Amino acid sequence: MPGIKITRRTVLTSAAFGATVLSVPFVRGARAAGGVVPKGKMTLAWHTNIASRWLDPQQHDGTASPDNFLFAIHDGLIKNLRDNKYGHLALAEHFDFPADAKSATFRLRAGLKFHDGSPITMEDVKWSYENYRGSSAKVLHEKTKGVTIVDDRTIRFDFTEPFLDFPILMGTGNLCGAGWVVPAKYYQQVGKDGFLQKPIGAGPYKLVSQVPGSKLVLEAFEDYYRPVHIKHFEIIGVPEAATRLAMIEREEADILYLVEGQLIDRIKKNSKIMLAPVLSGSWWLEFPGFQDPKNPFNDKRVRQAVSLAVDRKAINEAESGGMGRVSGNWINNDVEDALDWPEFEFNVAKAKELMAQAGHPNGFKVDWLTVVPNYFSRGERVISQLKAIGIQTRLQTMERGVYLKKMEGGLKEWPGLQIIMNATRIGGSWASWYEGMFKCGGFQGQDMICVKDLDAKFDQYQKSFNREERKKLAEEIQRGILENHYFVPVFRHAFVNAIGPRIKAAKWQDVFPTITSGYAYPWEDIELKEAAAAQK
Repeated sequence: MPGIKITRRTVLTSAAFGATVLSVPFVRGARAAGGVVPKGKMTLAWHTNIASRWLDPQQHDGTASPDNFLFAIHDGLIKNLRDNKYGHLALAEHFDFPADAKSATFRLRAGLKFHDGSPITMEDVKWSYENYRGSSAKVLHEKTKGVTIVDDRTIRFDFTEPFLDFPILMGTGNLCGAGWVVPAKYYQQVGKDGFLQKPIGAGPYKLVSQVPGSKLVLEAFEDYYRPVHIKHFEIIGVPEAATRLAMIEREEADILYLVEGQLIDRIKKNSKIMLAPVLSGSWWLEFPGFQDPKNPFNDKRVRQAVSLAVDRKAINEAESGGMGRVSGNWINNDVEDALDWPEFEFNVAKAKELMAQAGHPNGFKVDWLTVVPNYFSRGERVISQLKAIGIQTRLQTMERGVYLKKMEGGLKEWPGLQIIMNATRIGGSWASWYEGMFKCGGFQGQDMICVKDLDAKFDQYQKSFNREERKKLAEEIQRGILENHYFVPVFRHAFVNAIGPRIKAAKWQDVFPTITSGYAYPWEDIELKEAAAAQK
């Protein structure tokens, strides 16, 4: 098994994580990359505007949106792919993570190149890691004692203490970009703004041109180490749901993201289009600044009333055609150490009683409810349901890139009384979700939540190397969030997508096989039907 060092250290590493960190890359049969000639054109109708910073691994948002683009244009040392949650060997042909978790060593494949033809060097790997400034950068830099280039294909990371989460952070494309390698000299030459205009990566597709915010034109990278089947790939930002649907009906798009609830039946009736109900991210309500005693959400009874007023099953039915999952936790149950929690009750009468007990028998006004773009109808449904307990508010809409930047800005970006209907789909472990979304100072949590006792337990969790202790702390922290309604889980949605007739697929999982993402990579594996490949 190439790339795997079968030793006692490997066995201990696998046992420590509950999953195999070292893995063999997926290879389609016995064909070499040079044995496949890319043909034809594929178009993706992306469901929001396209934020330029999603093209730069160094500026990773810590949410799902960037990995759709990273997996096309860039590549990582290791990554999440198909049923491997974070240990798929990509640019690295070998990865050694000792049982003491105090170091990690990667060895690159031979002959790797960036899109401009320049070789990928250890200096590029080192620079990409040391200069990374996106999500999870703080913990990576704080725990890294040094990065050493061993030889022209080998690099070693040494840590200040056991760093169990290192492979998860390095290998989860919808969580962190530190393991995704950019050309150091080019990046420094053009700067971060210049890199956004013309990013150079090492992924299966290179960028030919872009219309900022709305369109990317990509072409297969002939020197990629795996076969790339489709020659031309376009990603078009189409925020309007009806327009996306019309595009796939007219075969102007081959893959469509986000079929809104009211349009699902229309897709089902079209025999040429395949529905892809990917069970994906979790949705929840949060109350920025609730720690302020003057904020009505400071009272646990009010937060509990909000939870009781939300009809989750109705939202799932309307928004995902009933194909999502109503679950009790705001953290997806397919990540490490996520706590299984029963569904929350829907009981408006009980919610009204709690509101009266909290001193709000007639409710109160909230300035805005803001939902992750472009899922605005979900926000409208929650607004309508909250009226039953007297909470009056209105929907605030914005582009997704703007929304994510505001989340990174913290409480100052959300003045007045606010509710945020947040969501994410990241892999890794429960700790990745807590670190980014809840922890005080986290990439999206910032100063909006800040529950000191839970943050203290999380610090203890991060310092522990005892697997049982870590699991116990993980469950205590999640239980604390759920019992106190700091976050109010709504549901885990079906990211309902569509596949057009030109794509070669016997079932929708052939196009959406990766369990830690709602998106359609690995892009290089997607094929067109023979007639379609010959047409374009």
